[in-house]
Amino acid sequence: MAVLPVSERRNYVGLAWHGTFLAAATALGQPTTILPAYVVLLGGSPFVVGAMLSVLLAGSVVPELLFAHVVEGSPRKRPYLLLAVFSRAGAWLVLGALTWLMAGGRSLWLLVTLFLLLTLFAIGGSLGSVAYTDIFGRSIRPGVRGRFYASRQFLGSLAALAVTYLARIWLSGARGGTTSGFALLFLGAGLFMLLAGIGFLLVRETPVPREQQPPLSLYLKRIPALWRADPSLRTLVWIENVSSLHLMLLPFYMLLAEVRLHVPVEAVAFYTMAQIVGGALSNALWGYVGDRFGNAAVLRLCLGLGALMPLLALALAAYWPAGYVIIFVVLGAAISSRNLAFNNVLVDVSPLPLRATYTGIVGTLTAPSLLLPMLGGSLISLLGYTSVFWLVALGLGVAAATLGRTPHLGLPPRA
Repeated sequence: MAVLPVSERRNYVGLAWHGTFLAAATALGQPTTILPAYVVLLGGSPFVVGAMLSVLLAGSVVPELLFAHVVEGSPRKRPYLLLAVFSRAGAWLVLGALTWLMAGGRSLWLLVTLFLLLTLFAIGGSLGSVAYTDIFGRSIRPGVRGRFYASRQFLGSLAALAVTYLARIWLSGARGGTTSGFALLFLGAGLFMLLAGIGFLLVRETPVPREQQPPLSLYLKRIPALWRADPSLRTLVWIENVSSLHLMLLPFYMLLAEVRLHVPVEAVAFYTMAQIVGGALSNALWGYVGDRFGNAAVLRLCLGLGALMPLLALALAAYWPAGYVIIFVVLGAAISSRNLAFNNVLVDVSPLPLRATYTGIVGTLTAPSLLLPMLGGSLISLLGYTSVFWLVALGLGVAAATLGRTPHLGLPPRA
């Protein structure tokens, strides 16, 4: 930190502050553990659980290209970040309040409300994503980005671990079908999301001159030319789609524990804590591998972990139920590796004036893969956990084996 100029240091602290409290908010509304358990408590089927995650994922990326057209034409991006973070906070606060008021009843109404509010939450994330990529790329120099991600994830992990301790206490009140414990989690998520927004208030953004944006129709017409001209962009989209196969099972590791191991609802917080620990402990490893061997190596390890997890989950559930927590440690490591690698690659391959557009292109062209959780829920209802888990393991294993032949990764960062 001492080597950074004062202006960069302020932005570094502001973005790290945001990431820390965002991690705490995410832990209290974790889509791989807490939200699936909440949906099941309301009477949702595996298909509904998968649909919940698909809504979250699709809403966060499908509108990105439209938002990119708006954001890229603005000399300042911070107002969009603030709008995104406070609208997302509002979604959690409303969900928490309604869940508290209707604890123990009107499950169908709460399920419908959950989907509506998660859609608002995800769309806010989509707006924030395109603006954040641009501000991050201009605020944190390439030589400092690895350090920034490591410190942000470390601080975020500490904050998330602290709140999951509270979550375990609160969820003890969710026994007997009441949702009051989940209400406290969602209210806490909204509060921490509000605190995360303070970080953006600390960021000092230098306005960037922009020519007047063309109409949306002309803006969209230039996308194919960008696609044809940049092999790095094409490679990134291809890899994101292939690696997204792991999304099919993300919410179902928790459901497998509930169906086969009959874990109590407060175990959700314990599993969430294990996922956070796995992500935190693996950060140093992913940073070293990325610096030493390149982003392709990190992605290959991510796919390898994705292929291992379904088989490990089945084995632990059958032969060592007490060790099932290991699944969430590995899951945290896999998600951490994916986030670090793809975020770094996206910033590196995006030309400075087009970072919002590149974010939108990648989000739009990977959108079909975001229906995989819904497909996973349908297949599990038809075929059962064992068959679907084996299919996903096989697909990700093949993807990991072929990634080594992929060109255009590990490119030097652009300015």
